Amino acid sequence: MTNTAETKSDKYTVKIASRRVEKELDTLPQKEYNRISAKIKALSNDPRPQGVKKIGDRVHRIRIGDYRVIFSVFDKEKLILINKVALRSEKTYKNF
Repeated sequence: MTNTAETKSDKYTVKIASRRVEKELDTLPQKEYNRISAKIKALSNDPRPQGVKKIGDRVHRIRIGDYRVIFSVFDKEKLILINKVALRSEKTYKNF
């Protein structure tokens, strides 16, 4: 799978935080990858979509089925940094 989760927009730039996150995306089933990738791209137009939960100072999460996408929003820089993509579990929110 190619990484299509990095986009630029008039509003916000969406970036993957690390190679670990790229690997998380690469291991997803194709159907889930397509859903999650589309939601990540949509963050460039709306960094706080309906259903978003704030879990830290700049840290937010969106729910996509059984998966969670944890990301940081930097309004001044117009940047969204994808920190984690994972199935919901006890470990999902560890370190956030």
